Amino acid sequence: MKKLPAESIYYIRAATGELNSGLIFTSIWVLYYTVMQLSLIEVSVLYIVLTVSNFILEIPTGIVADLYSRRLSVIIGGIFVGLAFMTVGIFPFFAIALLAGFIEAIGDTCISGALQAWITDEVGEDNVGNVFLRGRQVATPAGWVGVILSIGLAAWMNYQAPIILGGVLWLLLTIFLILYMPETNFKKNTEINRQSWRNQMKASSATFAEGIRLVRGSTTLQALFWAFLLGSAFADGFYKFSRAHVLQSFTLPIITLPLLGALKDNLWFGVLEMLQGLFCLAGAEIIRRKIKLSDRGAAARTLLSLSAMTTVAVVIFTLTQHFGLAMATWVIVGGLQNLSTPITEAWMNQNIPSKIRATLISMSSQAGMVGTLGISTGLGAFGDRFGVRRALGLSSIILLPMMLIYARKKDGAQNGCD
Repeated sequence: MKKLPAESIYYIRAATGELNSGLIFTSIWVLYYTVMQLSLIEVSVLYIVLTVSNFILEIPTGIVADLYSRRLSVIIGGIFVGLAFMTVGIFPFFAIALLAGFIEAIGDTCISGALQAWITDEVGEDNVGNVFLRGRQVATPAGWVGVILSIGLAAWMNYQAPIILGGVLWLLLTIFLILYMPETNFKKNTEINRQSWRNQMKASSATFAEGIRLVRGSTTLQALFWAFLLGSAFADGFYKFSRAHVLQSFTLPIITLPLLGALKDNLWFGVLEMLQGLFCLAGAEIIRRKIKLSDRGAAARTLLSLSAMTTVAVVIFTLTQHFGLAMATWVIVGGLQNLSTPITEAWMNQNIPSKIRATLISMSSQAGMVGTLGISTGLGAFGDRFGVRRALGLSSIILLPMMLIYARKKDGAQNGCD
């Protein structure tokens, strides 16, 4: 069967993945708290199991993708993710949710790194920045559709329905990828496939060691890893604290819709997230047309500007007592964060050799998890003791070292071993 162009496959995958995320994650937290009646401690345990499993599995799955096939890794990941969400949707019990979280982690880590590495090899390092931006533009409205479908299915059926449907769509997407996803520029190591398991493990260790050596010898890669760590800490902290700040500081109007009834706080956040998406769509188009991301320094200069604007918006959001201004700055911060992700991914891929690309991307994801578990957790403890507003203010300080990193790299670098 004839394969489709890699760029088209990437856009279809991005849109369907975001649709599934909207379907699943709009309802899954309500499922945890209402249908499954989990305590805060049990929900925290689920989050820890998922995060720690991701942390442990990131590098092994990245190495497998680099040694054998990025396409195969993405396909296997889709199967695991689909099965995980179908399982927890059909059997909404705490023990099953723990198992599903581990299964989801296997799928997430198979996809993480491998998907980006695959599309970078297929379209080239100079073109991948625009592909990432266009992928974000395609995915955003698909996510809105997922959110709307999730709200509708939950209202008309139950909270399990959108989660089960999301799992089914993941499996259907995987079948589509099996049939039509190409892999033409990946150089498979045929010698490894003929080696014993012990020698294959040695090859995996060598791939990991090569990744460590490159990071240690490259100030650009070190800067990227710090950017992932700090950026993840800020994003996770702001995501949690901003909602608490809005709910504590403002009275949100109740909106009543036909058939769905009175939808309170969650609807407001859904609407604001859609506005964030519109902001991101417009910003991505401006960047795609005006900035040449194939220029090695362009990504750092763009991220420096986005971080500066984010810092200003966070400070205004934290201090203002005006509802409209708070909502506007909340939308701006979220939109800028969504814009930063594909640009950071492009910068990362431009500075990584193809043969260990998935491994290093997985290592950068681990750096992000360290930021989330370490710094963001510390911010949470600070917020519990001193208040959400002060925690928000402290989270904005995280952006300052990120801006210094981008400022030092804004003139660009020729390769990942500068």
